[in-house]
Amino acid sequence: MKNSTLATKLMVAAMFLALLAYFGVNLAAYFTDPYTTTVAYAYTGENAVTVSGYVVREEEVLAGGGELVYSSRKEGERVGRGGTVAVIYPTAQALSDANVLRDLTDQLEQLEYARSLADGSQAAARLDEEIAGALGDFRAAMAEGSVESAADVGQALRSAVLRRGYAYTGSDGLDASIEALRSRISELTAAGGAGGERVTAPRSGLFSGLADGYESVLTPESIQELTPSGYRDIVPGAASGVGKMVYGDEWSFVALMRSEDVKRLQVGDQVKLRFQKGLDRDMEMKVSYISQEEGGRRVVTFTARKYLHLATLLRRQNVQVIFDSYDGIRVPRSAVRVDSQPVVDEEGQPVLDGQGKPKTMPVTCVYCLWGDTARLKPVTVLWQEEEYILTVPDEEALDAYAAGQARESRRLRPGDQVITAAAEVYDGKVVQ
Repeated sequence: MKNSTLATKLMVAAMFLALLAYFGVNLAAYFTDPYTTTVAYAYTGENAVTVSGYVVREEEVLAGGGELVYSSRKEGERVGRGGTVAVIYPTAQALSDANVLRDLTDQLEQLEYARSLADGSQAAARLDEEIAGALGDFRAAMAEGSVESAADVGQALRSAVLRRGYAYTGSDGLDASIEALRSRISELTAAGGAGGERVTAPRSGLFSGLADGYESVLTPESIQELTPSGYRDIVPGAASGVGKMVYGDEWSFVALMRSEDVKRLQVGDQVKLRFQKGLDRDMEMKVSYISQEEGGRRVVTFTARKYLHLATLLRRQNVQVIFDSYDGIRVPRSAVRVDSQPVVDEEGQPVLDGQGKPKTMPVTCVYCLWGDTARLKPVTVLWQEEEYILTVPDEEALDAYAAGQARESRRLRPGDQVITAAAEVYDGKVVQ
């Protein structure tokens, strides 16, 4: 028994010493290895500044307001002249009755549609696809934090589920439900449940449910003469109304910018703007106005004629003004070197100068792992930041330095293992 216990202890001790030796060797190799590598990857670099400003549109506030208002239009929906955008009710009970009437009318439309599908299996299958699509849209809207979009999709989803249920179960009891709804709608209508003061659109345009007081302060005309001091004096007026109408198809973003940044802009330039809230896309906008300088600042107005229906809720915004954009391969700054390398002909033979010596040329490059050796890959620097450099393969250097298959093996690509630190490195050096 004692011999067995001693053998076990010796075995455990031997395993511990083996593990300790393994980790010791690897730790020593880590600290003594003169080579460090990282993966190069595709990246987009941008030369941009962030500014704060206002979104400006041609707008008209719709008179009315209070808690007894029902808006019949979606945000950004186009409404013709004279079209109803909201209804103002005299009492809370009138508003409640009107809401019930609208719900019953929606249910009636859904049941009547379901009756038309009750005996159609193909139509029912289409409803299955509609439900699946609505579920995906609802999930996307919630992930984006868009409550309004989620509510719209949720209503469509509920409607599709109701129609699907009747489409599969048949029309038993459906006619009775439809008649009951029609009777209830008639009762409410006769009792004045649909009454209220209609608010209509004075002109054809887009409806917005938000009036913030800037509508009369920031106008397309006023911002084309705005000075830095006038910009600082912008304050909203009183905000009241059931919403507003947005006219035309043009909208603007006006911001106070540093004069040194504005030097890169001229009236008529097309510039990419990235809004931090409210828009899920970059906007190409034209520089339409640049003010005179005051205290190192200028007012700049950017104008666009697209996606006005998505910008009806935007006002005070932080925006990135993107002057330049570069697509390339990102590598650490420490990986980029300037070396002298021999020039070779199409057959890979060294090219000699007038004195019969191998001809060399300076080349900006990185070294990458190629098997167990270091391989030079010439690059052109597109953009530099404090910690990284954005590069692309140097085609001219590749033509002069290598040919055929060897040329392509020296092209830097995303995924290459780039040597970022080395005590000594040169083309062909064994590093592993």
